[in-house]
Amino acid sequence: MKDRIVHYNSTACYLKKDNEVLMIKFTKKWGQVYAPPGGKFESGETPLDCIIREFYEETGLTLINPRLQGISYWHASTEGIIFIYTAEEYRGELTKTSTEGNLEWIKIDDLLSIKQFDQNEKFTPYLFKDELFEGKFLIDDKCKALKYEIRKM
Repeated sequence: MKDRIVHYNSTACYLKKDNEVLMIKFTKKWGQVYAPPGGKFESGETPLDCIIREFYEETGLTLINPRLQGISYWHASTEGIIFIYTAEEYRGELTKTSTEGNLEWIKIDDLLSIKQFDQNEKFTPYLFKDELFEGKFLIDDKCKALKYEIRKM
C-alpha cells in the first residue's frame, strides 16, 4: 500500500484594477520578492473561505466574486497545493502596509519583470484567462523551480 501524503494547502489571489494587479513586496522574509496576497488554510476552511479571509487580513479589502484560475502543486522537502484566484471587484479601503510587507499596484505588463517566486512567474501568463490551468513544480527549499509543467484544463 502506498503512503498517503499530507499537503500544505494555501491560496493566492491576483486582484486586477484598471491595468494593475495588487501585490505584496515582502520585507520580513523571502528577500524582497513580490507575491499576490494569500496564505494558508485554517481548520474547516474551503479554498474560497481561505482566500477571502487571507486577502482581507493582508489588505483590508473584501474580494467580491473571486474566480478560481488555477491549481499549482509543488514538491520540495514537503508538498503543497496553491489554489490561485483572480478577481476584479472588491470593497473596502486598502491598508498601507500588510503584516507581510508593502502593498503595491503593479502594471500587468510589468509582472514578468519584477522579482517573483519562480512558480508564480511561470504561471503569470495563464492569469486573467477564461480557462483554468494546473501547474506541477519540483522546487528547492529556496522556492526555485527545478522542473515544472503547466497545462490548461
